[in-house]
Amino acid sequence: MKPGITSLGIARLARVLANSIGTRFTVVGAKTALARAAEGFPEERPSAFEPETLLPIQYYETLRRHRELHGEKHLMFAVLQDAIDGFMKYVDSSTRKGQRRFRESEEWIDHRDKHWLYSFDNVCEALDIDPEYMRRGLHRWKQAHFERRRETAT
Repeated sequence: MKPGITSLGIARLARVLANSIGTRFTVVGAKTALARAAEGFPEERPSAFEPETLLPIQYYETLRRHRELHGEKHLMFAVLQDAIDGFMKYVDSSTRKGQRRFRESEEWIDHRDKHWLYSFDNVCEALDIDPEYMRRGLHRWKQAHFERRRETAT
């Protein structure tokens, strides 16, 4: 285990708690394909016009439309959202604080850990998100972001 990874998780958890104290949230969730199949729903096929990847914001909107999350799952969702926001907002930050927030988020997302309750893998699995899929999607987004920046710079 890398030194400091647990402390990054604790810092993120503290930041999320500080932001949510005194505020009431309603967050809803999505059913996985397996859950829909178990209920007798046929598996949905993507149309030819749907995008190949699912952006985090698209997943969050799906979460909000289907079911409420309570207690620990709400906190896990907030921790994941904080990390993804830090990853996407500060990916090319020029400030020290922004670079640190991006680095913390990226390290938390990349660290594979099943022991820490609020690790990226455990948080994703608790929210019915495939952690590897989300990790790959975030890194593809980062790569595409820098490619777009290079194209606009030329």
